[in-house]
Amino acid sequence: MAFSSYIYILAFLPAACIIFWILQRRSLNLALGWLIVASVLFYAAWNPRDVLIAGVSFAGNFIAAWIILNRRRPSLTLGLAVAANLLALGYFKYASAVLGVFDPALAKAVHTELPLGISFFTFTQIAYLADCHARKIRPRQHSWRDYLTFVSFFPHLIAGPILHHANIIPQFHGAFRQDRARKAGAGVVLFAIGLSKKVLIADALGRIANPIFNGADHGVLAGLQHSWLGAVAYMLQIYFDFSGYSDMAVASALFLGVSMPFNFNSPYKSASIIDFWRRWHITLSSFLRDYLYFPLGGNRLGEARRYLNVFIVMLLGGIWHGAGLTFVIWGALHGLFIVINHLWRDFAGPKMEAMTRHRLWRPAAYILTMACVLVGWVFFRAQTVHGAISMLGQMAGAHPLSEGALGPRDLMLVGAAGLIAGFAPNSWRIHDRLLSAGALRWGLIGAASGAAFTVALVCISADSPFLYFQF
Repeated sequence: MAFSSYIYILAFLPAACIIFWILQRRSLNLALGWLIVASVLFYAAWNPRDVLIAGVSFAGNFIAAWIILNRRRPSLTLGLAVAANLLALGYFKYASAVLGVFDPALAKAVHTELPLGISFFTFTQIAYLADCHARKIRPRQHSWRDYLTFVSFFPHLIAGPILHHANIIPQFHGAFRQDRARKAGAGVVLFAIGLSKKVLIADALGRIANPIFNGADHGVLAGLQHSWLGAVAYMLQIYFDFSGYSDMAVASALFLGVSMPFNFNSPYKSASIIDFWRRWHITLSSFLRDYLYFPLGGNRLGEARRYLNVFIVMLLGGIWHGAGLTFVIWGALHGLFIVINHLWRDFAGPKMEAMTRHRLWRPAAYILTMACVLVGWVFFRAQTVHGAISMLGQMAGAHPLSEGALGPRDLMLVGAAGLIAGFAPNSWRIHDRLLSAGALRWGLIGAASGAAFTVALVCISADSPFLYFQF
Protein backbone atom coordinates (compact mmCIF):
# COMPACT_ATOMS: atom_id res chain seq x y z
CA MET A 1 0.00 0.00 0.00
CA ALA A 2 1.73 3.11 -1.27
CA PHE A 3 1.30 6.51 0.36
CA SER A 4 -0.29 7.62 -2.91
CA SER A 5 -2.98 4.92 -2.84
CA TYR A 6 -6.63 5.24 -1.88
CA ILE A 7 -6.42 2.47 0.69
CA TYR A 8 -3.61 4.26 2.53
CA ILE A 9 -5.10 7.75 2.36
CA LEU A 10 -8.73 6.90 3.05
CA ALA A 11 -8.44 3.81 5.27
CA PHE A 12 -5.12 2.78 6.76
CA LEU A 13 -3.69 6.17 7.80
CA PRO A 14 -6.91 7.51 9.40
CA ALA A 15 -7.50 4.22 11.24
CA ALA A 16 -3.90 4.00 12.46
CA CYS A 17 -3.98 7.56 13.79
CA ILE A 18 -7.45 7.42 15.38
CA ILE A 19 -6.75 4.15 17.21
CA PHE A 20 -3.35 5.44 18.35
CA TRP A 21 -4.79 8.63 19.84
CA ILE A 22 -7.59 6.73 21.57
CA LEU A 23 -5.20 4.18 23.09
CA GLN A 24 -2.64 6.73 24.28
CA ARG A 25 -5.27 8.17 26.64
CA ARG A 26 -5.38 4.85 28.48
CA SER A 27 -1.84 3.54 28.19
CA LEU A 28 1.37 4.53 26.39
CA ASN A 29 2.30 0.86 26.13
CA LEU A 30 -0.98 0.09 24.36
CA ALA A 31 -0.54 3.01 21.97
CA LEU A 32 3.03 2.07 21.04
CA GLY A 33 2.03 -1.58 20.79
CA TRP A 34 -0.63 -0.56 18.30
CA LEU A 35 1.97 1.39 16.28
CA ILE A 36 4.06 -1.77 16.02
CA VAL A 37 1.03 -3.79 14.92
CA ALA A 38 0.01 -1.11 12.40
CA SER A 39 3.54 -1.04 11.00
CA VAL A 40 3.53 -4.82 10.57
CA LEU A 41 0.18 -4.64 8.77
CA PHE A 42 1.46 -1.84 6.55
CA TYR A 43 4.57 -3.82 5.63
CA ALA A 44 2.69 -7.09 5.17
CA ALA A 45 0.37 -5.40 2.67
CA TRP A 46 3.31 -5.28 0.26
CA ASN A 47 4.54 -8.84 0.69
CA PRO A 48 3.89 -11.06 3.72
CA ARG A 49 7.26 -12.78 3.11
CA ASP A 50 9.05 -9.53 3.86
CA VAL A 51 7.62 -9.43 7.38
CA LEU A 52 9.61 -12.54 8.26
CA ILE A 53 12.82 -11.09 6.78
CA ALA A 54 12.38 -7.79 8.58
CA GLY A 55 11.43 -9.57 11.82
CA VAL A 56 14.61 -11.67 11.78
CA SER A 57 16.63 -8.51 11.12
CA PHE A 58 14.96 -6.59 13.96
CA ALA A 59 15.33 -9.44 16.45
CA GLY A 60 18.95 -10.12 15.55
CA ASN A 61 19.95 -6.49 15.82
CA PHE A 62 18.08 -6.01 19.10
CA ILE A 63 19.98 -8.93 20.63
CA ALA A 64 23.29 -7.67 19.23
CA ALA A 65 22.64 -4.21 20.69
CA TRP A 66 21.88 -5.78 24.10
CA ILE A 67 25.18 -7.71 24.01
CA ILE A 68 27.13 -4.60 23.03
CA LEU A 69 25.52 -2.51 25.78
CA ASN A 70 26.29 -5.15 28.39
CA ARG A 71 29.96 -5.04 27.37
CA ARG A 72 30.25 -8.66 26.34
CA ARG A 73 32.90 -8.43 23.63
CA PRO A 74 31.27 -5.27 22.23
CA SER A 75 33.71 -4.67 19.37
CA LEU A 76 33.51 -8.25 18.15
CA THR A 77 29.72 -8.23 18.42
CA LEU A 78 29.49 -4.94 16.55
CA GLY A 79 31.71 -6.25 13.77
CA LEU A 80 29.77 -9.49 13.41
CA ALA A 81 26.38 -7.71 13.53
CA VAL A 82 27.36 -5.12 10.92
CA ALA A 83 28.79 -7.87 8.73
CA ALA A 84 25.57 -9.88 9.05
CA ASN A 85 23.49 -6.82 8.11
CA LEU A 86 25.64 -6.08 5.08
CA LEU A 87 25.73 -9.73 3.99
CA ALA A 88 21.93 -9.91 4.09
CA LEU A 89 21.67 -6.64 2.18
CA GLY A 90 24.30 -7.82 -0.29
CA TYR A 91 22.57 -11.13 -0.88
CA PHE A 92 19.23 -9.61 -1.76
CA LYS A 93 20.65 -6.71 -3.78
CA TYR A 94 23.75 -8.08 -5.47
CA ALA A 95 23.93 -11.90 -5.41
CA SER A 96 22.00 -12.39 -8.62
CA ALA A 97 23.97 -9.71 -10.50
CA VAL A 98 27.35 -11.03 -9.35
CA LEU A 99 26.49 -14.65 -10.15
CA GLY A 100 25.15 -13.55 -13.52
CA VAL A 101 28.66 -12.61 -14.59
CA PHE A 102 29.78 -16.23 -14.16
CA ASP A 103 26.64 -18.35 -14.56
CA PRO A 104 23.40 -16.73 -15.79
CA ALA A 105 21.40 -19.88 -15.09
CA LEU A 106 22.55 -19.99 -11.46
CA ALA A 107 21.85 -16.27 -11.10
CA LYS A 108 18.31 -16.81 -12.30
CA ALA A 109 17.88 -19.69 -9.86
CA VAL A 110 18.98 -17.69 -6.80
CA HIS A 111 17.25 -14.47 -7.81
CA THR A 112 14.85 -13.26 -5.16
CA GLU A 113 12.72 -10.15 -4.96
CA LEU A 114 14.31 -7.36 -2.96
CA PRO A 115 12.47 -6.88 0.35
CA LEU A 116 10.97 -3.39 0.41
CA GLY A 117 12.84 -0.94 2.57
CA ILE A 118 15.70 -3.31 3.42
CA SER A 119 18.35 -0.68 2.63
CA PHE A 120 16.72 1.89 4.87
CA PHE A 121 15.97 -0.25 7.91
CA THR A 122 19.41 -1.88 7.60
CA PHE A 123 21.18 1.49 7.71
CA THR A 124 18.97 2.64 10.58
CA GLN A 125 19.92 -0.43 12.62
CA ILE A 126 23.64 -0.21 11.79
CA ALA A 127 23.63 3.37 13.10
CA TYR A 128 21.88 2.19 16.28
CA LEU A 129 24.48 -0.55 16.84
CA ALA A 130 27.34 1.89 16.29
CA ASP A 131 25.84 4.31 18.78
CA CYS A 132 25.44 1.50 21.31
CA HIS A 133 29.14 0.74 20.92
CA ALA A 134 30.00 4.43 21.31
CA ARG A 135 27.93 4.49 24.54
CA LYS A 136 25.55 7.07 23.12
CA ILE A 137 22.80 4.70 24.28
CA ARG A 138 22.67 3.39 27.84
CA PRO A 139 21.57 -0.14 28.75
CA ARG A 140 18.45 1.14 30.53
CA GLN A 141 17.42 3.00 27.36
CA HIS A 142 17.41 -0.18 25.27
CA SER A 143 13.95 -1.73 25.47
CA TRP A 144 12.15 -3.96 23.00
CA ARG A 145 9.16 -1.61 22.95
CA ASP A 146 11.16 1.47 22.02
CA TYR A 147 13.39 -0.39 19.60
CA LEU A 148 10.59 -2.05 17.65
CA THR A 149 8.54 1.13 17.53
CA PHE A 150 11.57 3.01 16.26
CA VAL A 151 12.82 0.64 13.54
CA SER A 152 9.38 -0.49 12.30
CA PHE A 153 7.70 2.95 12.37
CA PHE A 154 5.64 2.73 9.17
CA PRO A 155 6.06 6.32 7.87
CA HIS A 156 9.80 5.74 7.28
CA LEU A 157 9.89 1.97 6.80
CA ILE A 158 9.83 1.67 3.02
CA ALA A 159 12.04 4.48 1.69
CA GLY A 160 13.24 6.54 4.62
CA PRO A 161 14.14 9.06 5.78
CA ILE A 162 16.87 7.21 7.67
CA LEU A 163 16.04 7.86 11.31
CA HIS A 164 18.34 8.42 14.27
CA HIS A 165 17.24 7.02 17.61
CA ALA A 166 18.17 10.19 19.53
CA ASN A 167 15.68 12.23 17.51
CA ILE A 168 12.79 9.75 17.44
CA ILE A 169 12.67 7.49 20.51
CA PRO A 170 12.33 10.37 23.05
CA GLN A 171 9.23 11.55 21.19
CA PHE A 172 7.53 8.21 21.86
CA HIS A 173 7.88 8.87 25.60
CA GLY A 174 5.36 11.69 25.56
CA ALA A 175 6.63 14.52 23.37
CA PHE A 176 4.27 13.36 20.61
CA ARG A 177 1.40 14.82 22.66
CA GLN A 178 2.78 18.37 22.44
CA ASP A 179 1.33 20.89 19.97
CA ARG A 180 -0.89 18.25 18.40
CA ALA A 181 -3.17 20.60 16.50
CA ARG A 182 -0.41 22.50 14.72
CA LYS A 183 1.43 19.27 13.88
CA ALA A 184 -1.73 17.79 12.40
CA GLY A 185 -2.41 20.95 10.42
CA ALA A 186 1.13 21.01 9.06
CA GLY A 187 0.75 17.31 8.27
CA VAL A 188 -2.34 17.97 6.15
CA VAL A 189 -0.52 20.62 4.12
CA LEU A 190 2.64 18.53 3.72
CA PHE A 191 0.67 15.46 2.67
CA ALA A 192 -1.17 17.50 0.04
CA ILE A 193 2.14 18.90 -1.24
CA GLY A 194 3.75 15.45 -1.36
CA LEU A 195 0.79 13.83 -3.09
CA SER A 196 0.69 16.64 -5.65
CA LYS A 197 4.42 16.30 -6.32
CA LYS A 198 4.06 12.59 -6.92
CA VAL A 199 0.78 12.35 -8.82
CA LEU A 200 0.59 15.65 -10.69
CA ILE A 201 4.26 16.28 -11.46
CA ALA A 202 6.53 13.22 -11.06
CA ASP A 203 4.23 10.73 -12.77
CA ALA A 204 3.63 13.13 -15.67
CA LEU A 205 7.39 13.71 -16.05
CA GLY A 206 7.93 9.96 -16.04
CA ARG A 207 5.65 9.61 -19.05
CA ILE A 208 8.05 11.93 -20.90
CA ALA A 209 11.34 10.46 -19.70
CA ASN A 210 10.60 6.74 -19.75
CA PRO A 211 10.15 6.14 -23.49
CA ILE A 212 13.25 8.19 -24.32
CA PHE A 213 15.50 6.34 -21.87
CA ASN A 214 13.99 2.97 -22.74
CA GLY A 215 14.62 3.70 -26.38
CA ALA A 216 18.26 4.61 -25.72
CA ASP A 217 18.76 1.31 -23.88
CA HIS A 218 17.48 -0.52 -26.97
CA GLY A 219 19.38 1.48 -29.58
CA VAL A 220 16.60 3.88 -30.58
CA LEU A 221 17.93 7.37 -31.30
CA ALA A 222 15.75 10.20 -30.03
CA GLY A 223 17.95 13.02 -31.30
CA LEU A 224 19.32 16.16 -29.71
CA GLN A 225 16.14 17.88 -28.57
CA HIS A 226 14.26 14.82 -27.32
CA SER A 227 17.29 13.42 -25.48
CA TRP A 228 17.71 16.71 -23.60
CA LEU A 229 13.99 16.78 -22.85
CA GLY A 230 14.10 13.20 -21.53
CA ALA A 231 17.18 13.78 -19.37
CA VAL A 232 15.84 16.99 -17.80
CA ALA A 233 12.42 15.38 -17.31
CA TYR A 234 13.99 12.51 -15.37
CA MET A 235 16.19 14.89 -13.37
CA LEU A 236 13.02 16.62 -12.20
CA GLN A 237 10.98 13.42 -11.92
CA ILE A 238 13.28 11.76 -9.40
CA TYR A 239 13.31 14.91 -7.27
CA PHE A 240 9.55 15.37 -7.20
CA ASP A 241 8.94 11.63 -6.78
CA PHE A 242 11.36 11.10 -3.88
CA SER A 243 10.74 14.43 -2.17
CA GLY A 244 7.01 13.84 -2.58
CA TYR A 245 7.35 10.50 -0.81
CA SER A 246 9.43 12.13 1.93
CA ASP A 247 6.84 14.88 2.42
CA MET A 248 4.09 12.28 2.84
CA ALA A 249 6.29 10.28 5.23
CA VAL A 250 6.92 13.35 7.40
CA ALA A 251 3.22 14.24 7.23
CA SER A 252 2.14 10.73 8.26
CA ALA A 253 4.42 10.94 11.29
CA LEU A 254 3.09 14.40 12.19
CA PHE A 255 -0.45 12.99 12.34
CA LEU A 256 0.91 10.77 15.12
CA GLY A 257 2.61 13.71 16.81
CA VAL A 258 6.12 12.63 15.75
CA SER A 259 8.52 14.97 13.93
CA MET A 260 10.82 13.27 11.42
CA PRO A 261 13.72 14.92 9.57
CA PHE A 262 13.24 16.35 6.10
CA ASN A 263 15.23 14.70 3.33
CA PHE A 264 15.44 17.60 0.88
CA ASN A 265 16.29 21.27 1.06
CA SER A 266 15.91 22.59 -2.51
CA PRO A 267 18.85 20.65 -4.03
CA TYR A 268 18.28 22.19 -7.45
CA LYS A 269 19.12 25.60 -6.04
CA SER A 270 22.71 24.49 -5.35
CA ALA A 271 25.68 26.34 -6.85
CA SER A 272 28.20 23.58 -6.06
CA ILE A 273 28.17 19.80 -5.98
CA ILE A 274 29.17 19.90 -2.30
CA ASP A 275 26.13 22.03 -1.54
CA PHE A 276 23.97 19.71 -3.65
CA TRP A 277 24.81 16.77 -1.39
CA ARG A 278 24.03 18.82 1.67
CA ARG A 279 20.54 19.33 0.25
CA TRP A 280 19.78 16.02 -1.52
CA HIS A 281 18.74 12.89 0.45
CA ILE A 282 20.02 14.59 3.59
CA THR A 283 19.59 11.65 5.95
CA LEU A 284 21.60 9.33 3.68
CA SER A 285 24.33 11.95 3.30
CA SER A 286 24.43 12.35 7.08
CA PHE A 287 24.60 8.57 7.58
CA LEU A 288 27.46 8.18 5.09
CA ARG A 289 29.33 11.06 6.72
CA ASP A 290 28.89 9.91 10.33
CA TYR A 291 29.21 6.14 9.91
CA LEU A 292 31.55 5.80 6.94
CA TYR A 293 33.48 9.00 6.16
CA PHE A 294 34.46 9.75 9.77
CA PRO A 295 35.44 6.13 10.59
CA LEU A 296 37.62 6.11 7.44
CA GLY A 297 39.50 9.05 8.92
CA GLY A 298 37.53 11.97 7.53
CA ASN A 299 39.88 14.91 7.02
CA ARG A 300 42.14 14.04 9.97
CA LEU A 301 44.76 12.12 7.98
CA GLY A 302 45.80 14.76 5.46
CA GLU A 303 44.37 16.23 2.29
CA ALA A 304 45.14 13.29 -0.01
CA ARG A 305 43.42 10.87 2.36
CA ARG A 306 40.44 13.20 2.67
CA TYR A 307 39.95 13.22 -1.09
CA LEU A 308 40.26 9.43 -1.19
CA ASN A 309 37.75 9.04 1.64
CA VAL A 310 35.26 11.29 -0.14
CA PHE A 311 35.60 9.28 -3.33
CA ILE A 312 35.21 5.95 -1.50
CA VAL A 313 32.10 7.14 0.32
CA MET A 314 30.39 8.32 -2.85
CA LEU A 315 31.42 5.17 -4.74
CA LEU A 316 29.91 3.00 -1.99
CA GLY A 317 26.84 5.24 -2.01
CA GLY A 318 26.43 4.45 -5.71
CA ILE A 319 26.88 0.71 -5.12
CA TRP A 320 24.29 0.89 -2.33
CA HIS A 321 21.72 2.03 -4.88
CA GLY A 322 22.13 -1.06 -7.03
CA ALA A 323 24.40 -3.73 -8.46
CA GLY A 324 24.46 -2.39 -12.01
CA LEU A 325 27.55 -0.76 -13.45
CA THR A 326 25.49 2.36 -14.11
CA PHE A 327 25.13 2.92 -10.33
CA VAL A 328 28.85 2.39 -9.81
CA ILE A 329 29.59 5.02 -12.46
CA TRP A 330 27.03 7.38 -10.93
CA GLY A 331 28.68 7.09 -7.51
CA ALA A 332 32.19 7.41 -8.96
CA LEU A 333 31.19 10.50 -10.95
CA HIS A 334 29.81 12.24 -7.88
CA GLY A 335 32.90 11.23 -5.90
CA LEU A 336 35.07 12.75 -8.63
CA PHE A 337 32.92 15.89 -8.83
CA ILE A 338 33.11 16.45 -5.06
CA VAL A 339 36.89 15.89 -5.00
CA ILE A 340 37.33 18.41 -7.81
CA ASN A 341 35.07 20.84 -5.94
CA HIS A 342 37.19 20.46 -2.78
CA LEU A 343 40.42 20.85 -4.78
CA TRP A 344 39.08 24.03 -6.34
CA ARG A 345 38.13 25.47 -2.97
CA ASP A 346 41.44 24.46 -1.40
CA PHE A 347 43.72 25.79 -4.14
CA ALA A 348 41.72 28.78 -5.32
CA GLY A 349 42.02 30.13 -1.80
CA PRO A 350 41.73 33.92 -1.51
CA LYS A 351 40.65 34.24 -5.13
CA MET A 352 37.37 32.55 -4.25
CA GLU A 353 36.12 35.46 -2.17
CA ALA A 354 36.73 37.91 -4.98
CA MET A 355 35.12 35.61 -7.53
CA THR A 356 32.00 35.09 -5.48
CA ARG A 357 31.35 38.82 -5.56
CA HIS A 358 31.24 38.85 -9.35
CA ARG A 359 27.67 38.95 -10.65
CA LEU A 360 28.30 36.16 -13.17
CA TRP A 361 29.87 33.77 -10.65
CA ARG A 362 26.74 32.22 -9.19
CA PRO A 363 24.91 31.67 -12.53
CA ALA A 364 28.04 30.04 -13.98
CA ALA A 365 28.54 27.89 -10.85
CA TYR A 366 24.86 26.91 -10.88
CA ILE A 367 24.91 25.87 -14.55
CA LEU A 368 28.08 23.82 -14.06
CA THR A 369 26.63 22.12 -10.96
CA MET A 370 23.36 21.23 -12.66
CA ALA A 371 25.26 19.93 -15.70
CA CYS A 372 27.25 17.58 -13.46
CA VAL A 373 24.09 16.43 -11.68
CA LEU A 374 22.32 15.87 -15.02
CA VAL A 375 25.15 13.72 -16.39
CA GLY A 376 25.01 11.65 -13.21
CA TRP A 377 21.24 11.17 -13.48
CA VAL A 378 21.59 9.87 -17.05
CA PHE A 379 23.73 6.99 -15.76
CA PHE A 380 21.44 6.53 -12.75
CA ARG A 381 18.32 6.17 -14.92
CA ALA A 382 19.70 4.19 -17.84
CA GLN A 383 19.43 0.41 -17.58
CA THR A 384 22.73 -0.09 -19.42
CA VAL A 385 26.00 1.78 -19.79
CA HIS A 386 25.45 1.70 -23.55
CA GLY A 387 22.08 3.40 -23.09
CA ALA A 388 23.60 6.12 -20.89
CA ILE A 389 26.44 6.79 -23.34
CA SER A 390 23.94 6.86 -26.20
CA MET A 391 21.83 9.44 -24.34
CA LEU A 392 24.85 11.62 -23.55
CA GLY A 393 26.07 11.32 -27.14
CA GLN A 394 22.73 12.46 -28.48
CA MET A 395 22.67 15.32 -25.96
CA ALA A 396 26.13 16.33 -27.25
CA GLY A 397 24.81 16.46 -30.81
CA ALA A 398 26.01 13.14 -32.19
CA HIS A 399 22.54 12.60 -33.67
CA PRO A 400 21.07 16.11 -33.97
CA LEU A 401 17.89 15.29 -35.84
CA SER A 402 14.81 14.39 -33.81
CA GLU A 403 11.77 12.66 -35.19
CA GLY A 404 8.93 15.12 -34.82
CA ALA A 405 8.75 18.40 -32.97
CA LEU A 406 8.79 18.66 -29.21
CA GLY A 407 5.29 18.68 -27.76
CA PRO A 408 4.39 22.07 -26.29
CA ARG A 409 2.60 20.35 -23.42
CA ASP A 410 5.75 18.41 -22.53
CA LEU A 411 7.87 21.55 -22.72
CA MET A 412 5.45 23.47 -20.53
CA LEU A 413 5.38 20.67 -17.93
CA VAL A 414 9.16 20.36 -17.75
CA GLY A 415 9.52 24.13 -17.65
CA ALA A 416 6.94 24.53 -14.90
CA ALA A 417 8.52 21.73 -12.86
CA GLY A 418 11.93 23.35 -13.25
CA LEU A 419 10.60 26.70 -12.05
CA ILE A 420 8.99 25.09 -9.00
CA ALA A 421 12.19 23.18 -8.13
CA GLY A 422 14.37 26.23 -8.66
CA PHE A 423 12.33 29.04 -7.15
CA ALA A 424 9.40 27.86 -5.03
CA PRO A 425 9.78 27.52 -1.23
CA ASN A 426 10.42 23.93 -0.28
CA SER A 427 8.39 21.76 2.10
CA TRP A 428 10.88 22.29 4.92
CA ARG A 429 10.38 26.06 4.79
CA ILE A 430 6.62 25.77 4.44
CA HIS A 431 6.50 23.47 7.47
CA ASP A 432 8.51 25.91 9.60
CA ARG A 433 6.35 28.82 8.53
CA LEU A 434 3.17 26.91 9.28
CA LEU A 435 4.23 26.19 12.86
CA SER A 436 4.49 29.93 13.49
CA ALA A 437 1.75 31.14 11.12
CA GLY A 438 -1.32 33.13 12.08
CA ALA A 439 -4.91 32.24 11.30
CA LEU A 440 -5.02 34.12 7.96
CA ARG A 441 -1.96 32.40 6.53
CA TRP A 442 -3.24 29.05 7.76
CA GLY A 443 -6.51 29.69 5.98
CA LEU A 444 -4.90 30.64 2.66
CA ILE A 445 -2.42 27.76 2.71
CA GLY A 446 -5.12 25.35 3.81
CA ALA A 447 -7.40 26.35 0.95
CA ALA A 448 -4.63 26.00 -1.64
CA SER A 449 -3.55 22.65 -0.19
CA GLY A 450 -7.11 21.38 -0.14
CA ALA A 451 -7.56 22.22 -3.80
CA ALA A 452 -4.25 20.57 -4.76
CA PHE A 453 -5.08 17.50 -2.67
CA THR A 454 -8.48 17.12 -4.30
CA VAL A 455 -7.04 17.28 -7.82
CA ALA A 456 -4.22 14.88 -6.94
CA LEU A 457 -6.63 12.46 -5.28
CA VAL A 458 -8.73 12.28 -8.43
CA CYS A 459 -5.63 11.73 -10.58
CA ILE A 460 -4.11 8.86 -8.55
CA SER A 461 -3.03 5.99 -10.77
CA ALA A 462 -2.76 2.38 -9.65
CA ASP A 463 0.46 1.96 -11.63
CA SER A 464 2.77 4.64 -10.22
CA PRO A 465 5.24 3.15 -7.71
CA PHE A 466 7.73 5.43 -6.03
CA LEU A 467 11.13 5.28 -7.70
CA TYR A 468 13.07 4.69 -4.49
CA PHE A 469 11.03 1.62 -3.55
CA GLN A 470 13.43 -0.43 -5.70
CA PHE A 471 16.43 0.56 -3.59
